Amino acid sequence: MNRSKHMKRKYTFMGVLFLMPAIGLYLLFMAYPLADVIPLSLSSWTGFGERKFVGLVNYQNLLGDKIFFRALKNTIYFAFFSSIISVALGVMLAWLNLYIRRFLGNVCRTILFAPNMIAPTITGLMFLFIFTEDIGLLNGILEAIGLGKLQTAWLVNSKTVLPSIVAVTVWRQFGLPMVLCFAGLQNIPAALIESAYLDGANNRQILFRIYLPLIKPMIELSTMFTMLGGLKIYDTVVALTGGGPSKLTVVMPMWIVENAYAYTSFGYASALSVVFVIVVFIFLIILNRVFRGEEYEY
Repeated sequence: MNRSKHMKRKYTFMGVLFLMPAIGLYLLFMAYPLADVIPLSLSSWTGFGERKFVGLVNYQNLLGDKIFFRALKNTIYFAFFSSIISVALGVMLAWLNLYIRRFLGNVCRTILFAPNMIAPTITGLMFLFIFTEDIGLLNGILEAIGLGKLQTAWLVNSKTVLPSIVAVTVWRQFGLPMVLCFAGLQNIPAALIESAYLDGANNRQILFRIYLPLIKPMIELSTMFTMLGGLKIYDTVVALTGGGPSKLTVVMPMWIVENAYAYTSFGYASALSVVFVIVVFIFLIILNRVFRGEEYEY
């Protein structure tokens, strides 16, 4: 018994010892900056010299910052629509994959999930060539099929630039909800579905009354992942529009970085960060309330 306790303490000590470098790096580069952002948001600091305490001035300046409100609006717009469309498309494709033969289904899921593994910057550059007005693939296709009247400067036109960025985000992230929901659908007993068919249920009824309620946790998880991905969107917008035209597509992460490193206003950037974190928490609370409810067992 004593030997067993000694070995347990030894392995515990070794485990903690091996974790110490990672914990140290986390505390230095993650925990400390996160803890320091609130005091910094109450200060004026250019990155050099001493900080000057200014109280709530940075937060008061937010109220008169039109770009802040535009960035917040755009961020919420991208998060909401890209999340809803990605999850809806992912659930539909996961359901359709149930009716595809195993080998072909594996190939289809691999192809559909592949965009999720591409870096956001690369995705943005790919679609930059698609949406370009003069030599873009989309305008070329529209002209080839006789729909030249629909051609436009997709990333400059104020009516199309935001939906275009949403479309790029959806293309990149819908594969994750598809994989998660497909895994949930596979866990549903086949006997349950067969019983529903024997009782006269059709595919639509089975989808909405059996499949969707039983994969509700997967839908919630997918929504959280895609919503958070939409809230922290940065690379794709930088690659596609750079926040233009005229700050029309600026998002919160971009405005925070610009204030911190372009204008060297780290105090104001920290205030923006604090507000942004609060917005993210509000979204998470709303999601938890939306998906809270009955649980199904099978």
